[in-house]
Amino acid sequence: MKVVKPNWVIHSTDEKQSRTPIYSISVHPDGTRLATGGQDNKVKIWSTLPILDSEAADNELNHKLLCTMASHTGPVLAVRWAHHGRYLASGSDDSVVLIWDIDPAGGGRVFGSEEFNVENWKALRRLVGHVADVVDCAWSRDDSMLASVGLDSKIFIWDGFSFEKLRTIDAHQGFVKGVTWDPVGNYLATQSDDKTVRIWNTDDWKEVQTVRKPFEMSPQSTFFRRLSWSPDGAFIAASNAMNGPVFVAAVIEREGWASDISFVGHQNTIQVAAFNPRLFFRAGEEHSRVTASCMVALGADDYTISIWRNTLHKPLAVIRDIFGRQLLDLCWANDGLTLYGCSADGTICAIQFEAKEFPELSGPDETTQILKEYEFKPKHHRPVRVLQSPADFTNAAPTNAVEHVNVLKPRKGKPAARRINLSGTMTGGSGANGISAQPSGSLGRAPLQRPTMQPPSPQLSRRGAADAFSFANDQPLSNRTGGDATARMFDEVDAMRAGDKRRAYDDDMRAVKHRSLGSARGHGPVTEIRAPRVVLSGGSGGGGGHLLPLPSIQSVVRVQQEEAGGVITAENAANENGRNSVSFSANGKDIIWIDYVPSPTLAVVATSAFCAAAAEDGTIRVYSVSGRHLASLKLPAPASELAGSKDMLLVTTVDCNVRVIDTRHGKTILQPTSISHLLNPPSSSSNPAATSTVESVLVRPNGCPVVVTSEPAAWAYDADFGGWTQIAAAWWSSSPLNEATRTRHARSGAGGGILAEIEQTVAAGAHGEPPHPKPDHWDLALSTGHYETRLRAARLLDSKEEYKHWLREYSKFLGQESFREQAEELVTELMGPLYNIPGNPKWEPNLFGGPKRDLAKDALNVMKVFPSLQQWAQEQLSVLRRIQQEEARWT
Repeated sequence: MKVVKPNWVIHSTDEKQSRTPIYSISVHPDGTRLATGGQDNKVKIWSTLPILDSEAADNELNHKLLCTMASHTGPVLAVRWAHHGRYLASGSDDSVVLIWDIDPAGGGRVFGSEEFNVENWKALRRLVGHVADVVDCAWSRDDSMLASVGLDSKIFIWDGFSFEKLRTIDAHQGFVKGVTWDPVGNYLATQSDDKTVRIWNTDDWKEVQTVRKPFEMSPQSTFFRRLSWSPDGAFIAASNAMNGPVFVAAVIEREGWASDISFVGHQNTIQVAAFNPRLFFRAGEEHSRVTASCMVALGADDYTISIWRNTLHKPLAVIRDIFGRQLLDLCWANDGLTLYGCSADGTICAIQFEAKEFPELSGPDETTQILKEYEFKPKHHRPVRVLQSPADFTNAAPTNAVEHVNVLKPRKGKPAARRINLSGTMTGGSGANGISAQPSGSLGRAPLQRPTMQPPSPQLSRRGAADAFSFANDQPLSNRTGGDATARMFDEVDAMRAGDKRRAYDDDMRAVKHRSLGSARGHGPVTEIRAPRVVLSGGSGGGGGHLLPLPSIQSVVRVQQEEAGGVITAENAANENGRNSVSFSANGKDIIWIDYVPSPTLAVVATSAFCAAAAEDGTIRVYSVSGRHLASLKLPAPASELAGSKDMLLVTTVDCNVRVIDTRHGKTILQPTSISHLLNPPSSSSNPAATSTVESVLVRPNGCPVVVTSEPAAWAYDADFGGWTQIAAAWWSSSPLNEATRTRHARSGAGGGILAEIEQTVAAGAHGEPPHPKPDHWDLALSTGHYETRLRAARLLDSKEEYKHWLREYSKFLGQESFREQAEELVTELMGPLYNIPGNPKWEPNLFGGPKRDLAKDALNVMKVFPSLQQWAQEQLSVLRRIQQEEARWT
């Protein structure tokens, strides 16, 4: 056994390279890369070659740090490689899960740092749903699903290919701090501060068992409760358990969920358990579930790692005093011989065993055969790829990619090859008066590069690490390793990225039983039937020369209901003699209602309050969840995209008009309003043809529409001003608020709101840098403008908590900079006149359903601690108290 502590693996937030905690660690399936997540808000990828080989570490040709990823705005608490090795998932204090994919054409110096990226891993998807820190995440063994848990006490299940949300489980009564998948595929286990481990059935997501006894006396002070499922599926090792006054790791058996066995020996709380992915068999014994044994590593707050076999009463090894603070995460390499750990002291370790020390270690094929003995067949088939070697892990891809398709999402980007004649009619390839769907690849997006990550051969053990990472981007797809399933998977990803295919997904969720019209039919693969036949007359107006993408006619258009398990499905006939239908089911299978429509459906949306379908003929049909017809509107142009939230329906039409409908009260709260001018090239652009595209649209429950463009910028409609207000822009990417304060803000509640999500989306597309050198008062000017923008945006988006947060931060900023005049204006706006006459149109006394003066009080309490504003703030608080006393006397 050899223990290594590379001092060059570091996460730091300052120029002095002071170490900050490393919260999570994960080794790539091929063993060549190590991912770490730290308090510096970064994910880093390191080469394992210089970690495991001291001679290779001394060779300058061997790169140590391969990539630094800084898209999170809070500490990174979990990093997990998918088993096929293509994707890396990271969960953060900013409440977001990011999916990372490699960009072979990238690399270079990291912005604002001296670090250099040998490889470039880019954020492929942002998984938004949690409203607090994401503490742990885990991929299912076949990578068909990803589970994430966090301090919002919720469990989210995501599709492992499309990354759409499949399920939200809200049953724990405390923070959820650990998650692990049953390798058989039947169950998911989660561990929480409510002192339980809960087992969930992956077919219907019902709770199978709640295990309480070993955790009744467990402390809640640990940062994590990372648990692990044995590779043979026989039992779970759960951290943070107690046996009387003794700290233990509980063993939960699969048969009956008994928890009478435990690993005893640590002197403080156990935070993490991690099973070796390989099984062990004694020589001469038949390889079966009965004879298989497992190895598990435990990390605790006593700074110690212990390694156990489930067939022995004592640990195989105990590594003491290796860290100066708590163990936070452990992971095994797929070879079963190397264990990695990380600590709150900001260091990592690698514990490497020789093959002769583990003579009973089996191969990965043995694990697969043992799992087959369970004969588990999921109701919703998710095929598992048999992994035979590290090369299989690196070249593999989710085999379910061909069968499991993503939720329909309108594709962005400018429609190609459309012509506009003098009368304003759009013409295309489907006829003189039609709009033709463009062929694959016509949206102007480059196809996804496909990396093939090759593990280093023994002959390369001390050569440059760059030689160990090769890519096969120039090879024909048929020549690439990984088999036909991998090739098809990469083609599917290319298609999804390019936007040339629209998919529906087969939801796995169950819901409360309703009256049913029968089972929904199987739809088979989603196909494109034809291009829409649409004519826009010159009088349809509003476009200003800009046209939004028009969805093509698909055989099936299907999306999940917002915040519920229902699914709305539109089936379009393949020919004019067929019947087009729109139906709603409670669980994707039992139809609750069905409607037959004369025109094919382009897009659908469903919330907890209504369903809507947009047809090729420009009709928008709105239904209640029970199937009542609420509206049937004929618009001048067909819909490009629909969005919904609670009772609000947003319709974006091809001619660049947006309208918002209140389905509950049956009225339009935003008349057709053009967004054409939002797509004009920015004034800073030297290319007048560089028009923007609509990246996404959404509507808030208060009816405020939001449009995110590729400029990048985000706009919300301000009804008071009668125009679109910018709520996020690339300009603010160089604001000091994005650098100096984002770590502090991440824990204060601003990280999980809608404004934070929009800002992160816009910031991801920003490439600007602050001027060098900065002009006089640059930081002050940008900070002031950025604070004011955030306050206006939070009011428009009806985000109360974000508004209160940024009001406090702005008040603090004004006090620090002694900006008396701006502070007076802000407080006067919130306090209003000394005597408010009811109905006075000059001042509205309430905001977010409560008195504005309460917000003024919060701002003044922040300002009064600064000497420059102290006396004035105290005077204003006194006036505010007298005003409120007078009002109380008269009411």
